[in-house]
Amino acid sequence: MNRLSTETVISMINQISVLVCILLTVIVFIVAFQVKRRTQRIRYFLTCIAICLGGLMFQIGGYTLSGYVMYSLVSPMFTLYFIETERDEGQNWDGFFWMALHTLISVMIILLVAISRNGYLVSVSFLVQNIIIIIMLLISSKKLVESIGFLIATLFPIAAALTGMFFDDLRLHGVGLSMMLLIVFFGYQSDMERELLDKQVELSENKVSLLMEQIHPHFIYNALQQIALLSDEDPTAVKPAIYNFSAYLRKNFEALTNEKMIPFAQEMEHVDAYVALSKILPSRNFEIKKDFKVTDFRIPALTVQPLVENAIYYGIGMSKEGDVICIETREECGYIMVIVADDGHGGQTELTTQKKHKSVGTANVKTRLKILCDGEMNLNKSPEGTEAVIKIPADRARAVD
Repeated sequence: MNRLSTETVISMINQISVLVCILLTVIVFIVAFQVKRRTQRIRYFLTCIAICLGGLMFQIGGYTLSGYVMYSLVSPMFTLYFIETERDEGQNWDGFFWMALHTLISVMIILLVAISRNGYLVSVSFLVQNIIIIIMLLISSKKLVESIGFLIATLFPIAAALTGMFFDDLRLHGVGLSMMLLIVFFGYQSDMERELLDKQVELSENKVSLLMEQIHPHFIYNALQQIALLSDEDPTAVKPAIYNFSAYLRKNFEALTNEKMIPFAQEMEHVDAYVALSKILPSRNFEIKKDFKVTDFRIPALTVQPLVENAIYYGIGMSKEGDVICIETREECGYIMVIVADDGHGGQTELTTQKKHKSVGTANVKTRLKILCDGEMNLNKSPEGTEAVIKIPADRARAVD
């Protein structure tokens, strides 16, 4: 009778704990799935959750051994999540060693389930798997303090494995993994909030630099002086010039207060105003060519205009060759591409102050792209001229604010 009562209690503990974990895991999966900017990191996490949930469903259906097989696959996928969390931007480290080691242990667990079905050995294998996770965290974490959450989370599957070693009827492996993933998700949310705050601070600092870079007095002085000269030489051109000058200033000030993406057409209005204003200044003649294969997207303000400015003054403007600036857009491999190319050779003739001005301008463009839409900008120089390429993920470029 006591034996029956003990088995009944253990069975109730198994069923209730699994049901609670299924509920929690489903909630976490739904919340994680609704993350708007779904990076590779969150995709790995969603896969971990889905695998764990599959194991819990097998276990609640009475297929405990099949559930163990699913649980064994969580650690290799969690390794990918950890690698994606720890790697630096642009780093190609793929954690092959850790991934191979966890996969090997997963295969061993599957073989134990299929051949011996020995609960004690399975629990020992799960214990080893989670101990290796702790070793991985200690060795591979960039900052151990920031991995404390990971370390605390792994205590739950370790406790579940130890329980399974001493009490074979208590099958809490899925419970331990669910609790681990729950804590990891809280850590992910904390990381996202911290990154958002850092980006807001960086964007605010960038605005000051952007203001000093875009509203440079020398250009304004020359523009006003040339408009004054136009009043004697060509009075009919004065009003359009003033309108262009006003539009140029207005777009700059609007961009400084705008922390959201703007339609590409709106950015091109700024470019057109700047080009029209530049053409009244004493400089080399140039031609703007446009080849827009896609226009239904959004882009951070003040990203194309500074590149066109560089092409005018530091591309064809600093060279005796070239007089064409091409602005092109296209969609390619899930990215929106905006290309500003000139056929000059300005990179070889710039003064030190001009190089500094140009580098600050491109640095501002890169910062705004990275913060506002996870985009990037690259400069490609060749004997034929300079090409600036903006690359924005298409889903971000078409996202509704």
